Amino acid sequence: MLCLAAACLAAPGCGKKGPPLAPLARVPAGPSGLAVSRTGDVVAITFTIPSTNIDQSKPADIGRVDVYAVTVMDPGDVRDPRRMTLVGSVTVRKPPEPEPEDEKKKEKTEKAEEKKPVLPPEPGEDQGAVVALTEALTAEMLVAVAPDKKAPAPVEAEPVSWFGAPRVPPLAGPVPKPEARRYYVAYGVSRGGDRGGASPRRGVSLGAPPAAPLQPILEATEGGVVVNWTVPPGVRLPYQEPAEGDLLAATPKGMDSAPPVTYVVYRVSPGGPVRLTEQPVTALAFTDSGIEWGVERCYDVRTVTSQASVSVESAPSPRACITPADTFPPLPPGSLVAVAGEGAISLIWNGVDAPDLAGYVVLRGEAPSGELKPLFEAPLRESTYRDTTVKPGMRYVYAIIAVDRATPPNRSALSNRVEETAR
Repeated sequence: MLCLAAACLAAPGCGKKGPPLAPLARVPAGPSGLAVSRTGDVVAITFTIPSTNIDQSKPADIGRVDVYAVTVMDPGDVRDPRRMTLVGSVTVRKPPEPEPEDEKKKEKTEKAEEKKPVLPPEPGEDQGAVVALTEALTAEMLVAVAPDKKAPAPVEAEPVSWFGAPRVPPLAGPVPKPEARRYYVAYGVSRGGDRGGASPRRGVSLGAPPAAPLQPILEATEGGVVVNWTVPPGVRLPYQEPAEGDLLAATPKGMDSAPPVTYVVYRVSPGGPVRLTEQPVTALAFTDSGIEWGVERCYDVRTVTSQASVSVESAPSPRACITPADTFPPLPPGSLVAVAGEGAISLIWNGVDAPDLAGYVVLRGEAPSGELKPLFEAPLRESTYRDTTVKPGMRYVYAIIAVDRATPPNRSALSNRVEETAR
């Protein structure tokens, strides 16, 4: 005990509290939803900025997101970001301070905020936002870099033969050559500059893109322009089990299945192509409903292969153009009824629901077989009409047509006919 006391007396600060430990530094979680798509020599990278830290606390202490890329034969060949290429950085805004729970503190805060000058918003993106970057591929980026640490190649064991020559494994299709891919990864970086979590790596093929479809066939319909195309020549479809009774499968079982083949449709305009399909489609047709009659529309279609949030887009197909004309008449009015009154015959019918409806025209003739002629030229919008030009004692036949605003206007078929005698 005496030794222990002496040691305490000799050692400065023994039994006293030391300086407080530094608070635990929090770093942001890795960006989520990383997706990569390639169109020609341009790679688009999208991801979601993290809103939590690695320990799941909120909000994230994040100042920016750095996106790196590296071309390797295997995604594990290079792990050090210093050996990667910085594609770009996205600045992240600091989230607003949480409102105080105490009412008095809240009032003081509001008064203090009123006195503060209104500052422009901090540059950057918000936590939880989906952002995109692009990288233009160069010849240098197509060459794979050496791995961080070269592992020795595994030694294959000699085949053991118990009864003669070793058995030859069944054919499983051609073995694809290993090819370099360009991998992308995003890191969250704290406001203090500490690198946080990483997103999953996504590798895009650097080989030739899939073949483009042939020139699409366009058809103008009442609902818009229908764009039709066929499967591009030479494109290998995903493996499918042969139907019962088929002698041969389209793809030998055991071969690697081809990636799913989908398509995107673009409207070509002077300002550049506008993508119409938000997500790639598997169908071989698409309807563009956003058209104007009499205005030329041009389209191209591109093939897309996708695997694990990575897509490669082909060159555009040959362009196809069409000037859609409105040759589609509205539906005929229905349930026409005629009621005779003093010096007039009143008509009423069910209207037509058409976006380009101009109105209705009343046709009249002498019963029973008189020729139907329009009573006026300019169509009326109401679905009722009072004919005051009748002669007492004369029997008339009526029908209604609907017309649209096309030039020249399209006329519907006749409504049902009705007969009535004027008083």
